[in-house]
Amino acid sequence: VFVQRSQVTNYMGIEWMRRHLEKKGIRLHTLSFKDANPLHIDATFTIIGPGMVLSNPERPCHQIEMFKNAGWDVIHPPKPLMSDDHPLWMTSKWLSMNVLMLDPKRVMVQSTETSIRKLFESLGIECIPVNIRHANSLGGGFHCWTCDIRRNGELESYL
Repeated sequence: VFVQRSQVTNYMGIEWMRRHLEKKGIRLHTLSFKDANPLHIDATFTIIGPGMVLSNPERPCHQIEMFKNAGWDVIHPPKPLMSDDHPLWMTSKWLSMNVLMLDPKRVMVQSTETSIRKLFESLGIECIPVNIRHANSLGGGFHCWTCDIRRNGELESYL
């Protein structure tokens, strides 16, 4: 599990998660980025499958070598297409990379973000375009606005 300390996450919360997850054999990795006021990790760094991560080129990850050394593909998403006049509260246009991976071959994406859709299609990932631009205005995207309760399959380490 990857986390960042941010405007909405603190070190005590991260340590609380670490203590509880370690009992279940789940490791917690704290990442940091070139971002003075981090908020949403999923508009900065998004795992899109085993060994694949979207990494925001404007907010590079300080621990990116850990991923490269483990053989991960670090993919820089295209610039968002959201217009400058779209109202945003506590977020950025980079919600374009805030996607929901349904499984390694299917992803929910903002329908108007055709550039990132083309990127996913070039990776062999089927895009399910949905318009939730109104949700972006309120500070979230697909990953923020959903909560996995159950997933099929086994716990898998990507490192």
